[in-house]
Amino acid sequence: MFNYTALLIPVFLLMVALEWWLSIRRKDNRYEAGNTVINMAIGAFDQFGSLFYFGALYVCLQFSYHHFRLFDLPLNWLQWVYAFFAIDFLSYWYHRFSHRINILWAGHITHHSSELFNFSNGFRTSLFQGINRIAFWMLLPVVGFDPMLLLISLKVSGLWDFLVHTTYVPKLGWMEKILVTPSHHRVHHGKNDIYIDKNYGSVLIIWDKIFGTFQEETEEVQYGVKANYSDNNPVNAITYHYRYLWKGIKNSPGIINKIKLLIMPPEWKPRAEDNFSPGSAWHAQKTTASERYYALWQLLCCVPGFVTILFFKDIVSPVALWYCMTLCITSITQTALIFKDNKYRHFRMWESLRLLMFMVFLPWSGMEEMSVIYSLILYLLLSLFYQFFVENTLENILLKKYLKHEKI
Repeated sequence: MFNYTALLIPVFLLMVALEWWLSIRRKDNRYEAGNTVINMAIGAFDQFGSLFYFGALYVCLQFSYHHFRLFDLPLNWLQWVYAFFAIDFLSYWYHRFSHRINILWAGHITHHSSELFNFSNGFRTSLFQGINRIAFWMLLPVVGFDPMLLLISLKVSGLWDFLVHTTYVPKLGWMEKILVTPSHHRVHHGKNDIYIDKNYGSVLIIWDKIFGTFQEETEEVQYGVKANYSDNNPVNAITYHYRYLWKGIKNSPGIINKIKLLIMPPEWKPRAEDNFSPGSAWHAQKTTASERYYALWQLLCCVPGFVTILFFKDIVSPVALWYCMTLCITSITQTALIFKDNKYRHFRMWESLRLLMFMVFLPWSGMEEMSVIYSLILYLLLSLFYQFFVENTLENILLKKYLKHEKI
């Protein structure tokens, strides 16, 4: 079997590239390299996690269907229609709870923490958010929905979420009354006081209008979150609020306050003076021009590699899948740190050790295709060659050109 949904990723990447090109043409700063690569890295983590939690979701849906089903629905086109509305309705409530319950917000804040809003935000979904959804989706088989039908419907309905992450689409007339449009979703991502906790809908905006959470776009949107958060690396973006909660649990007085911190809204604190900000994961160091060329090389190799392994995920061994995905995700994460000027101390040494580790474990990677093995060897050797021999030379050349230009 082939994972045909992986073919959509190049389409989404093309949309990101076209929107980025438009932003450059208009000089409106809707894109920034570090932010975009962070979004891609977060998306890679999520896709890796989905290999496991979609399987877990299907098992849980089957369990709910066979043990708690109250009705039997005929498996025809009407069930697909009913499933669409049921999924969208439940998505609204899951989304709303994710903003108002701290432990759920910890998985969802990743999607909101970027201060830029563009198509690449569609990749910015924490892998923990997929895990949190499982308990909600288990309610649907209880009323008779077929688990496989639900799984397909969930994947299809998720495509709309990507399309509404853009600032270039204006209000869409009559569609604004029925569907979640880019304008509605811009409001949802705003941290303006008037926009906080509004427009939770996934595909249909009618739920927000029914339950009183609708807000029209009336003023320029300020994106991001109100927390003391710095969008400097993908790991921080995924773990930030969990670390906040852990610090809060340790410092909150009494067991009741510790439990309440998990289930209360994000703005709640046991005491007004409490500050549970987890801070930065490490002291950032500036990157050089040659390191940015290295990061570009990593992206050109690992993004296509990641999409390819996603496409063939059902016909490769689990060990090979784990090896390739880990290699691609760590490489994309490294590029995010470089483009964001947020590399850690002794970056070059640790990067070399990372590459050497993947080289050492290649014979035990479960790879059987010799062409794939040779490609991986070539990629790792060239990356190591750059680290040991090219980087300093290239940096000296670039520095001399810069100094010559300054002298002129």
